[in-house]
Amino acid sequence: MCSGDREVLCVKRNLLLEALANELPSGTIRFSSKVVSVDESGYFKLVHLADGTILKAKVLVGCDGLNSVVTKWLGFKQPAFTGRSAIGGRADFKRPHGFDPIFMRFFGNGVRSGVIPCDDKTVYTWVPSSQGIIYNTK
Repeated sequence: MCSGDREVLCVKRNLLLEALANELPSGTIRFSSKVVSVDESGYFKLVHLADGTILKAKVLVGCDGLNSVVTKWLGFKQPAFTGRSAIGGRADFKRPHGFDPIFMRFFGNGVRSGVIPCDDKTVYTWVPSSQGIIYNTK
């Protein structure tokens, strides 16, 4: 989908994860597992989970959130609050939604938001925010 001179793509996260997971051997990915520490053992990483499990990994990809144990182990700096946040969501319709395939942005009264159709039955929407915004309630 194009918006002016830019191309906008909508990726359904679950489909991306499925596509990536399908290319790896079964049991390679662990979801919903709390990482408590990471150690090195030669060419391997020993990943210690909260349930006591220790995983031996050649490659470690961490998607463990804001206070990431993996990020700390890699030596990255502590995350810093930038004063910005956003709420986003996906709506799946049983029938075609009827939106044109365009990137829609809305501005007014100190609020901005956006909507982008992903396909004929899925729409992604978001509302970004900045700390200190005063909303007009009149």
